[in-house]
Amino acid sequence: MPSAKKTAGGAASHRAPRGAAPKKKSAPRREAAGKKAAAVPAKTETAHSAARVSAAPAVSSAPAAPKRAAARRAAAKIAGGAMITIEQFGSGIGCIVRQKRTLRALGLRRPRQRVVRPDNPAVRGMVKSIPHLVRIVESA
Repeated sequence: MPSAKKTAGGAASHRAPRGAAPKKKSAPRREAAGKKAAAVPAKTETAHSAARVSAAPAVSSAPAAPKRAAARRAAAKIAGGAMITIEQFGSGIGCIVRQKRTLRALGLRRPRQRVVRPDNPAVRGMVKSIPHLVRIVESA
């Protein structure tokens, strides 16, 4: 087997010589199974799309999360169901994936976070499946 070309220093060199231009990477191929892709026509702007772009809603600086939580509580009170407050007191790091998914399904992301959920057997079962991570703080 032939040996690698040696430089003046005696060690094999895998680099391009100094002053040489770097190799350019070729563009990725856009062919699928030997067929050339058809040219996509340019998208033209119509009156409808122009109106849609100009009528974009203004972005408010107020956070949307408290509004959603308040709306959820109000909807639960209208439905006449009891509510429970669940607090995450342990981290999901190092837990099995099923327990992490249960945390996310309850709407919990970090320790000391509290969420309000309807008091039903489904939510109670989720809390019961991860008692080392969450606790029920109060029942309304």
